[in-house]
Amino acid sequence: MKRLLASLLTLSSLTLAAGCGDDDDTKKPDDQTPVEQPEVADVKENITQDTTWKAGGTYTLKKYIFVESGTLTIEAGATIKGDEGSALVITRNAKINAVGTAEKPIVFTSSKPVGQREGGDWGGVVLLGKAKLNVTGGETTIEGFFSTSGNDLVKYGGQDDAHNCGTLKYARIEFAGFELAPNNELNGLSVGGCGSATNIDYVQVHQGLDDGIEMFGGTAPLKHIVITQADDDGLDYDLGYSGKVQFLIVQQSAARGDRGIEASSNKSTPTQAPISLPEIWNATFIGGGASTAANPTQEAMVFNTGAGVKLRNAIVAHWKNQAVDIDGTASAALFNETGDARLSIKNTFFWDIAGSNTGIPFAPNPVVSNGTTTDPDVTKLDESQVILSTANNVRMQDPQLEAATNLTAPNFAPRSGSVSLNADAALTPPSGFDTSARFIGAIGTTDWTKGWTAYPEK
Repeated sequence: MKRLLASLLTLSSLTLAAGCGDDDDTKKPDDQTPVEQPEVADVKENITQDTTWKAGGTYTLKKYIFVESGTLTIEAGATIKGDEGSALVITRNAKINAVGTAEKPIVFTSSKPVGQREGGDWGGVVLLGKAKLNVTGGETTIEGFFSTSGNDLVKYGGQDDAHNCGTLKYARIEFAGFELAPNNELNGLSVGGCGSATNIDYVQVHQGLDDGIEMFGGTAPLKHIVITQADDDGLDYDLGYSGKVQFLIVQQSAARGDRGIEASSNKSTPTQAPISLPEIWNATFIGGGASTAANPTQEAMVFNTGAGVKLRNAIVAHWKNQAVDIDGTASAALFNETGDARLSIKNTFFWDIAGSNTGIPFAPNPVVSNGTTTDPDVTKLDESQVILSTANNVRMQDPQLEAATNLTAPNFAPRSGSVSLNADAALTPPSGFDTSARFIGAIGTTDWTKGWTAYPEK
């Protein structure tokens, strides 16, 4: 009996003790888990090993930062700021793994305060790889650097068309690019010799001082790309670029910007293989309109020095001057090929070109010798007559976009009932592309630009 009573008393005291503990939910300060603060760091030295820039952190580039080897991982929600004279360069012996999300994109921007930022504040992002170029020796040095002699860090090119420069996904690049000298510029995103295993997807380049994106050779694909208000061209490609591009938006403003696409191949030897020949599906090219007073010319697409394209299911609207300029005999020869021509445009709508909704202008290529025009059009190719084609379903057609020319809150999606959404007006993309995209332009019924893009003025 005494043992039983003692056991009951012991059990009672344990129960009371437990009850008292439950009434006090406040942890002692020593028991609290510390909250990890976002990392803030200046980046002053090149990267030579696997490195991670953390989610929510802010990293400021103080100069040209070369990732010489290893993989630079940038987590979702990180912000990378660039000082004047800085850029992030992923060399061909390294990789980038920058994967944001629609809710937490990775942002590359100017280090200047909001309201003071503008194009050219810093040098942008450069990816270099080992894919083929159409240059003598198969490799060269990337534009945008004063001294490149003997500097292997700025070389790109090789023989590996499947080379992987890494992943850049759900990322914005703002207020970047600058011109060191004519034909020596950094862009918002410069991609030199990257191969087909490279993943560039859901990337916006906004208010770059030179081109939005320039592809220097290689085969890297581009997907879900938004290029807004570049100072020069939206998408520039040359040196034998032949990647797959799908879901591309280029928007120029009335105050700045040159071309939606400038396509070149090899200036000295236009037939040098590989020629520039990307395949582009589901694109929207928006110009600044007929009132582009600040720019003497603004052209949607120019193909020169032997560059071609296979453009399908596109919208080209609101351009002040030319819609298509096939410039020079080498590119004209690609357009004139019978069968599957290497410069061809199909299932594409043009609208509001040089103030007209009934046709596109002729783009002459005159030959001038000693100030005298010896040939008014060396190509003998009248774009106003040969581009629009019933057989290819290329026509003047209002795409009925929501607010494509708005610079601060654009909406590139077609309105309900737009013929752009009619599957019968579009071709089915081939294998290697999103074959479900049976619509004209970059956006169908789902607006993939929402949530991760931004259009700051400064």
